[in-house]
Amino acid sequence: MPDSRSGDPGSKASRELIVPAGAPEQPLDSTIIVTGTPGVGKTVLASLLAKQTGFQFLNIGELVKEEKLYRRFDRSRQSYVIDEQRLRKSLINFLTSHGEDGLLIETNWLGKFLPKRRRMIAIVVRLDPVVLAKRLKGRKWPKRKIWENVEAELIDLSLYESLKWLGARRVYEIDATHKPPRQLLHEAMGLISARKGWNGIAASWLQRYDPIELSRKIL
Repeated sequence: MPDSRSGDPGSKASRELIVPAGAPEQPLDSTIIVTGTPGVGKTVLASLLAKQTGFQFLNIGELVKEEKLYRRFDRSRQSYVIDEQRLRKSLINFLTSHGEDGLLIETNWLGKFLPKRRRMIAIVVRLDPVVLAKRLKGRKWPKRKIWENVEAELIDLSLYESLKWLGARRVYEIDATHKPPRQLLHEAMGLISARKGWNGIAASWLQRYDPIELSRKIL
């Protein structure tokens, strides 16, 4: 299991939602969080959503490194151990200074470090664990770190954290496997527009893969 304490490495928003053709237009939620296991494609989707909506983009991993909001660097995992209290204080100041302006936040996970805000939703990006393993291997991550993140994806950890933190009505899930960025953007905007929240059906990787067999291939 990954250490949930670890962090891997605009303008005022328009209030109109740009949605797929035929969908009704309605005001955007003021804070959109894009979250998921490292390597699933959060940064690409978050960047596209920020451009589409005009929201200011905040990458929490980058904020942690820039403001040194960590206690130490974990060499075995090649990641920073976040100082959650300092990070929360920094985020409170950031959110306060931006009032009701639109924000697009990218983060590997949700937790008490992130202050809740009115009209806040989360999009959880999912990815086939085998595809994820190949992607992280291409980044030359250590085998242990690859497996920890693959395992997190297998058991829906990011989805669980998001549902626990915000509730099903404010969480959306999107499977990014073998989908080009523009298709992901189209699907994400459609989900936001529909405002139905999580439908209770998660990407069931455990029905497709045996964790023991998969770990043997990776470790």
